[in-house]
Amino acid sequence: MQSIHPKPYVATAFVALALLVVGCKAQQAPAPEPEPPTVSPEPPAEPAPPFDQALLAQLLWLAEAALAADQLLTPESNSAAYWYREVLDLAPDHPQALRGLERVVERYIVLARRAMDGERWSSARTMLDRASVVDAKHPGIDPLRQQVDLLSRAERLTLALTAEEVRSRAPVARRKLENFGNNARLPRSRVSIRAGSDADARWMYQQLALAPGERRIRAGIDIGLPPLVTVTILPNQENGR
Repeated sequence: MQSIHPKPYVATAFVALALLVVGCKAQQAPAPEPEPPTVSPEPPAEPAPPFDQALLAQLLWLAEAALAADQLLTPESNSAAYWYREVLDLAPDHPQALRGLERVVERYIVLARRAMDGERWSSARTMLDRASVVDAKHPGIDPLRQQVDLLSRAERLTLALTAEEVRSRAPVARRKLENFGNNARLPRSRVSIRAGSDADARWMYQQLALAPGERRIRAGIDIGLPPLVTVTILPNQENGR
């Protein structure tokens, strides 16, 4: 029987095909990485429009004039606050306008203190309310409002003397002051002494200090007539009385 042998070129083709498959698997290239997305550059910001310096100067002049005339919030369209805000509309963060609004608040605080000195509590509160309209976060408003609340509810005791009694250092004036000193030593009390001179006021204080007790008397002094001692007893903040 004759044996069958494959033809040489057929075997060679099979070998070549096998090598090609193995080589393709060994040399298979990794998948290409995706390209990063294209980012379009942002357009350049437009330059801020130039300020009309002449207009700003005019608005600031109007604001300063209104402030000098105590036209702080009224009239509404011709007040210091109105004109300073007009400046800020044209030039945000303008330092002179920002400082101007702060000066408006400071002026209201001064007016509130004057009202407090005259015990005009409603007027003092009104001044602070107006200051809050300009800048509710100003650090001087809330502490002063608390003082108004305390002082408006405080008890007040007074001792009036004649100018002659004080000038002559009369014994009757000595006794009155020493007895009244008991009130000056009370807790939460504030003392105010009015006299015709600094020497008279100091003498009155010395007589108050003769009252028994360990609590030191602290007093403010005003020059004026007739002589008067006022003791203000603040309410107890814990119980609101």
